[in-house]
Amino acid sequence: MLKSAGPLAKILDLAEDAIISIDTNQRIILFNQGAEKIFGYKRDEILGEPLDTLLPARFIEAHRHYIEEFSASPVSARTMGERRELFGRRKGGIDFPAEASISKAKVEEGWLFTVILRDITQRKIADEAIRTSLREKEVLLKEIHHRVKNNLQVVSSLLGLQSRAIEDGALRKMFQESQNRVHSMALIHESLYQSANLSEIDFPAYIDQLGEYLFRSYGIDSTRVKLEAFIDQLRLTIDSAVPCGLIINELVSNCLKYAFPGGRNGKIRIEMHEDDKHSIRLAVSDNGVGLPDGAGGSKSLGLRLVRTLADQLGATVEMTSSGGARTVLTFQAGGHR
Repeated sequence: MLKSAGPLAKILDLAEDAIISIDTNQRIILFNQGAEKIFGYKRDEILGEPLDTLLPARFIEAHRHYIEEFSASPVSARTMGERRELFGRRKGGIDFPAEASISKAKVEEGWLFTVILRDITQRKIADEAIRTSLREKEVLLKEIHHRVKNNLQVVSSLLGLQSRAIEDGALRKMFQESQNRVHSMALIHESLYQSANLSEIDFPAYIDQLGEYLFRSYGIDSTRVKLEAFIDQLRLTIDSAVPCGLIINELVSNCLKYAFPGGRNGKIRIEMHEDDKHSIRLAVSDNGVGLPDGAGGSKSLGLRLVRTLADQLGATVEMTSSGGARTVLTFQAGGHR
């Protein structure tokens, strides 16, 4: 039998963790100095006592079954508390959280079980402080996104009010386009405010909202012009989502303004896919009349803005005008400059 005052016990006293050995009857036969510090018992008063003395009452029965099951298992060591929290009880009846491992060895008298236990009270306190801090920061960040969205909506509304007071049609149109750009950014902050993940945007849902808004803004009948979206379940960061949202806003707006003159029917298609190399391909196309000089030329503010935003993403841009307008951008996921 292992003697608590033997050479091995003296070596084990150097450990800061509690090291406790019990016999087949689950009575304590080794109790190192680390265990004395953690549990508050002196070695002389705990040796020979049942292990139950060191456990909260609610865990005693389950722990007995655990030791019996472990003694019959083929493994010689395992981590304790893998499926539930583990607690010890100090002298005086104070419970504390712990992590522990148990091992077994066959001796003349039967099984010898050794538990190495660490008090993780301070870690739990620190973890809870971190979780509380994160919750507070998440609430604050949500509130920031909500306020940014509200402020952008105020700007959008002011542009709308101002545009209604302008008699010049071309100038009024410029105000409307600026209003749409501001609204596309407000939608991103609204998406982040409603998202469970404050760092990423559910882009397919965002595109649906943006498309509906633009059709209302330009007074386009959705039965005359169809909008189709084929988008992977992408979750973009705000650094990528803002320029992507503005690019799609400009390209879809161009389609609605120029592609289907005279009330003709048509279709707008948005595609956005990511390949296995994390390269994203965004394409906006229509089956309308193609890009007229005023919309597709380098002097077009909308398409100049598209190229500027593409540069921010580090994207390549290809524009074609055969059988309708088509613009394709390719960039790395998360990439921006």
